[in-house]
Amino acid sequence: MRQPWLLLALVLSLPLQAASDAAGGPTSSSVPGGPPASSAPPAPAVPPVPGGPAPTPAPAPVVPAATPAAPVAAPAPVSIPPVAPSAPAAIPPPRRATGSLLDQPMLQAPPQQWRGVVQPPTEELPPLREWLVFSRNLAEAEQQRLALQAFQLSILRRQQLPNLQRVLSVYRIPAQLDLEQLEEQLRRQFPHWQQELNQRYRPLQLPDAAELQQRNWGQRAMGRQQPAAVDCGKGKLLAMLDGPVNSALSEFAGADLHYQSLPPAQYLARSSEAARHGTALAALLVGREQVAGLLPGARLQALGIFGEDRTAGLHTRSDWVIAALEQLAGLQPAPQAVNLSFGGAHSRLLAELFEQLAARMDFVAAAGNDGQAGVRYPAAYPGVLAVGAVDARLRRLRQSNFGRHLALVAPGEDIWTLDGNGQGFYASGTSFAAPFVSAALALAPSAEALLAQARDLGASGRDEQYGAGLAHLPGCR
Repeated sequence: MRQPWLLLALVLSLPLQAASDAAGGPTSSSVPGGPPASSAPPAPAVPPVPGGPAPTPAPAPVVPAATPAAPVAAPAPVSIPPVAPSAPAAIPPPRRATGSLLDQPMLQAPPQQWRGVVQPPTEELPPLREWLVFSRNLAEAEQQRLALQAFQLSILRRQQLPNLQRVLSVYRIPAQLDLEQLEEQLRRQFPHWQQELNQRYRPLQLPDAAELQQRNWGQRAMGRQQPAAVDCGKGKLLAMLDGPVNSALSEFAGADLHYQSLPPAQYLARSSEAARHGTALAALLVGREQVAGLLPGARLQALGIFGEDRTAGLHTRSDWVIAALEQLAGLQPAPQAVNLSFGGAHSRLLAELFEQLAARMDFVAAAGNDGQAGVRYPAAYPGVLAVGAVDARLRRLRQSNFGRHLALVAPGEDIWTLDGNGQGFYASGTSFAAPFVSAALALAPSAEALLAQARDLGASGRDEQYGAGLAHLPGCR
């Protein structure tokens, strides 16, 4: 009686076994010497036994847990040999990056330490093929020069900065080297050096607007009802880093204006428009004839940092700005306010110098004219007062940048001033709002007091559209 039951059990088990084989279960590779499960041909389908139960669907295949591998010994440390001077790393030809500073493509994404600072798109300025390196002394600078020969960099010029306690070396980058890859290699090879690409910056002005308002509306909006007396600001020292200033104009007759050009002679700005921006700012600060100067009795140290070339037109560079900061560091006494009406990308070297000098002097910088969130450098550096622009209705100028770094606003539309030929014109932009705050800061007890005295605009309290508000410009007693 047992044999029929055994035969029936054998018949019923056949569909289950066939399904298991078709699913590639563990048993499919259990035959010694057979092929692995993944390469075994599928088993033929087994028809159901007539009168028997329907085949049971095959269960989902179960993957067995992997057997823990034996611990692998840690690899022996690898010593990276120094770069051989005779065989520099090959770097592909340069390529243009995308993105955009004053509507211009950025050369690279900003490093991690300042990615929290929002920046508007960048203007497309031709990149400078120059590498800047700080050193503590000439001996260290010479060691750096020898090391950089391995990367095909040759020294262009070197400047000692005794007031800033540094030596600045400028190197030429050959045309065949890719700037981004070169920067990455140099930072990896020399992580403790203070080094970066030389950068260009633009004046932050807008095209001339039509003559819509009376010439001194900006001063009245800030609380000064009458033009300043000729001796207003006497005993105060202002400084500005900007373009050429035509100090020979009759507008500056009797003014305590000192102008010094810093770019090399081959970049001397010669076009008729070159002196427009710098002269306009100087007239706003210490003008005495056609323009009601904000502080006509103050001494103004105007440092020309803008030059011209066929590639980029009127612009300045990191090393020219550094030369100006060296001059500022040597001024005795230190200026009460330094006006910076230009903007561009972040610079590690400039950030360090602004931080160093902030203990002795206050910096005021134009926020930028992109009409976007995020202020430009140098306005975005810590300790620099970033200034936006408002119109005659005290509304944010549409082109004025804004954001959490904005400190104050000032009039920046239809501001009456002079060009390099002494012709009057109405100027607009954050470039022309910044001098109002520079003058107000020179008369205020401190930057903190200036912020506290500001007229609140927009949302109650400090906000991203107007900062602390409209700066107050007191009269001179």
